[in-house]
Amino acid sequence: MRQKGRAMLAEDNVPDCESCGGCCAYSWEWPTFIGDWDGDGIMEHLKEDGRMRCNGNRCAALMGTLGESVFCSVYEHRPLVCREFTAGSDACHAVRAQLGLDRPEPEE
Repeated sequence: MRQKGRAMLAEDNVPDCESCGGCCAYSWEWPTFIGDWDGDGIMEHLKEDGRMRCNGNRCAALMGTLGESVFCSVYEHRPLVCREFTAGSDACHAVRAQLGLDRPEPEE
């Protein structure tokens, strides 16, 4: 793994989710439940209006320091939208760039 910005990247340019957390902290609108079954197993105090409760733009289930060391406290029960988000995708890198986690490599 190598450092790029503040979060680690594998050699294939895929971020290490446990040192990133960007997808869980860029929009309070994003972690929306898809259906009535989505969100089953998640404690009620972490849910709000058909989505995960957020503190600002950050999902309330995200623990740790963004860009350093994070984990999802409801990982086994996380919403479908979270399960389908792909580390290393264009959306992933766009979120990382928006949050300052994908910084350009220094020119040599």
